[in-house]
Amino acid sequence: MCYRQVTKMKHKKRTYRKEQPKETLVVWDILKNETVAFLDTEYVTSQQKHGRPAKLVSVGMVICRGDFEEVDRFHSYIHMDGELHDKFRELTGITEKDLSHAPSYEKVMEQVGKKLDEHEVEHIFVWGPDKIVIQRDLVEYREMISKKSRKIVNRILRMMKDIEVIYSRKLKLRSIGIANLKYLCGLGNEVCHDALSDAIDLKNVIRHMDTNGCPKYMVEAMRSYLADKELYCRCRRFHEKWDNVPESLLKKSQDVMQELEYMESMEAKALRDDMLAVCTGEDQVFPTLEEYIEQMV
Repeated sequence: MCYRQVTKMKHKKRTYRKEQPKETLVVWDILKNETVAFLDTEYVTSQQKHGRPAKLVSVGMVICRGDFEEVDRFHSYIHMDGELHDKFRELTGITEKDLSHAPSYEKVMEQVGKKLDEHEVEHIFVWGPDKIVIQRDLVEYREMISKKSRKIVNRILRMMKDIEVIYSRKLKLRSIGIANLKYLCGLGNEVCHDALSDAIDLKNVIRHMDTNGCPKYMVEAMRSYLADKELYCRCRRFHEKWDNVPESLLKKSQDVMQELEYMESMEAKALRDDMLAVCTGEDQVFPTLEEYIEQMV
C-alpha cells in the first residue's frame, strides 16, 4: 500500500508596515502659548547645471505672539563680493553695492540669534527650501566662521520648520507658492522677492488660513490651475523661431493653429504655442492664476 507524504506548505508571514500618520500643525494654536518667527531668505543660485549650492545673501524675519501680533522685525543683506547674474538682479532688485556694503555673515546670524533670544522664540517657520539653503550654505561657504557663530546657526536650523507641505496638504495640494497662496486668501498675488516682505507675506497667509480658511471654490480653481499648468508645461517643446521654414509649411501651420484654437485640452494649447514659437518666434506663457480664473468665469 502506497502512502503519499503530505507536507504542509509554509506560508511566508506577511508583515504590514504601519503607515506613519501625516504631520499636522496649526501655527495659531502654537502662538497661544509661544512666540514664533516667520523667516525668509534670498540666495544666489548657480547659472550652470550641477553648479555650486545656492549662496545666502539676505535674511528677513518677523516675530509674532498671541493672535499673530508682531513684536519685532529683522532684515539684513549679507556681505558678498563678486558679480551677480542679471536674472537675480531683475528678480530681487539686489545689487552688488548692496552686498559689498552689507555686514558679514557672522554678524548677521548673530543678530538673528540675539533677536530670537530677546523674544524667547520657540519655533521658526519657513515656506520652501530656506532651511536646506542655510544648511548647504553653512557647509559650502562658511568654513572659516567662529565656533560661536556656527553654534548659533545650528541652533537656528534646529528651530526651523518648513510648513509648505503641511499647509499645502490641508488644501489637498502637493505644493503651492506664496504668490498663489496670497491670491487664494484674497491678499493679492504679488511677491517682492525681498526677504522681509516675503516673511511678512508668509505670516499673513498663515494667519488667514488658520483663522478664516480659504473659499472652497477658489481651492477647486487652484487645483485645476496647477494640474493644467503642469500638463501644459510638460507638453511644451519649442520656444524659439526656426530658420528657413518653407512658406508652404508656414501656411499649413497657420491652418492647423486655427483649428487648435477650438480645442480646449492643454495638449492642444501646448501644441499650438509650440507651432507659434517655431513659425513666428512668439513664445507664449501659461496664464497667471488670476488670468486663468477670469477665463473660467
